[in-house]
Amino acid sequence: MALCWLTWFVYHVAIGQSFIVQGDEGHHVLRKGHHQQQQQHHRRLIEGKIVHHLPVRGLHADGTDVEYRCSVGDVIHTPKRYRLWGGLNGTRQPLRHPLNQSGVFDFTTHISDMKLKVLIVGNSLGEQLHAGIEEAMCYPVNMTETVVSPSDRKLWGKQSTCTTKYAGNPDGFWIKEPRIVSTPSGGLLAVIKDNTHMIDTKTKWNRKNSTIVSLLETLGNDDDSIHEIGANNNKTNEGKKLLDALLYQFQSGHVDLHDFDEHYLEEAIAAASDLFQATSVIFPTIGWMNNVDETRVDKWHEVNDRIRNFARLYSPTSKESTVKSVQFLDIAELSRSHIEANARILNIPSNETYTLRVESMWKSLVAQMCASLPFAEDPRGCLPGMVSLDGMHVCPETFHGRINAALVCLLDCRFNKGYYTNRLLTCSDGCNSKYMNLNPISFTLNAELNEEINLTL
Repeated sequence: MALCWLTWFVYHVAIGQSFIVQGDEGHHVLRKGHHQQQQQHHRRLIEGKIVHHLPVRGLHADGTDVEYRCSVGDVIHTPKRYRLWGGLNGTRQPLRHPLNQSGVFDFTTHISDMKLKVLIVGNSLGEQLHAGIEEAMCYPVNMTETVVSPSDRKLWGKQSTCTTKYAGNPDGFWIKEPRIVSTPSGGLLAVIKDNTHMIDTKTKWNRKNSTIVSLLETLGNDDDSIHEIGANNNKTNEGKKLLDALLYQFQSGHVDLHDFDEHYLEEAIAAASDLFQATSVIFPTIGWMNNVDETRVDKWHEVNDRIRNFARLYSPTSKESTVKSVQFLDIAELSRSHIEANARILNIPSNETYTLRVESMWKSLVAQMCASLPFAEDPRGCLPGMVSLDGMHVCPETFHGRINAALVCLLDCRFNKGYYTNRLLTCSDGCNSKYMNLNPISFTLNAELNEEINLTL
C-alpha cells in the first residue's frame, strides 16, 4: 500500500484534494534497496490541484500585474495596442466552440505546496511562464467563500504567501535583476530575463562573471535550498546543490530560427550541472511567434522536432554531470493545435492558416490572435481573441492552466516517480499528450466548482 502511495499522482478538481510530487533523496535510497527507510523519509516536494472554472488573474508575488492579460470584454485602446489593432477599438471576444468546451481552457492549476528549486531562463516568454507559475504557487485558493461567477476574485487569497528578492546585476548582463520567489515550505522559483544572450559557459555563464556570482550567492543564502554534495566555496557556492531543475527557453523572437543549434541546449545542461548542481533540465518547445513568416513555417516545425529529439535521446555526456534527465514542455504543440482549430472556426482555408495576417506593424497571424477575419474597412485590425495580445505572448487566463499542469506532471515523472531513460520518456510523453493540446479534461458532473474527479495519466 505504501508503494502505491509512493507512485500515486492525482489531480482533484475539488476542495482540499491534491496531487503530490516527491524528491530525489528517497529515490536514491530505494534504488539501493532500503525500501522501508525510503517510504518513511521521502520528502514531498509539490502538492497542488486543478480547479475547474478558475481563471488566472496574472499577478506577481508582490501584487503587480503580469503583462499580456486578456480579459473577456477588455477594450483594446491603449497607445501600444492601438497600433496593433489598426486604430479601431476592439472588445476582446470569448472563446467559441470547440475552444469553449468544458475541460479545454476552463481550468487552472494551483500549486499549494512547493519545495522544488527551479530556475527559468529566457526572454519575455520565459518571464511570462515564470509569472504564471508564480501566481499558481503564491496565491492560495480560498474555496470557502461564496462563488457568484467563474471570474469571482474572492476565490483567490488576498495576499501572496511567497516572498520576493532580487539577485544583483552588477555588469548589466541581463535586462533585469534575476527575480527569486520563495515559498513558505522552502521552494524557490527564479527567473532570468535575457533576450539575446544564449547560455555560454565559456564566456558569461561561469564563476568569473560577477552577475553569475551574485546569483549564486543569492541562491546560496536561501537556507533551505542548499544541500551539501561536495567541496564548498563560500563565494560561489561551488559544490552545493542550488537547484533541482533548470528550465531553459530558447530566445525565439530575438534569435533567428536558422541560428538554432543543439549546442545551445548542451550549454544549458552544462550550466545547470556546473553552476547549480541541478539534476533535471526542461526545454520548452517554441510556440508560434509573429516573426515567423510564411517561408519559415517548416523551419519552426523542424526546430521544435530537434528540441523534442534532443530531450528524448539525452544521456549524460560525463560521469561528472549532475544532470541525469532532460524533458521537453511541448508549448509548440499547444500553440499549433489552437491555431489550426481557430482557423477552422474562422473558416480560413487550410492553405492560408499560417499566411493570413493582419496588416498591422507586427503582421500577426489571424488564426492565432483574432476572433474574426480582418476588418474589411481596415485590414490592420480584427476582433481580438482570448489567446494572444500581440501574436507572440499568450493570455495567461487561457493557456496557463494547461502549461502549468503539464509542467507539474513532468516534475512528477522525474521527482516523484523517479523515472529515467525509457520510463521517463513514456511518462513525459503522457504529460504532453494529455495537457499540451486541446484534448478536453473530463469533468463528468458538469458542475461549476464542487465536482471531484481524478485526473491521472
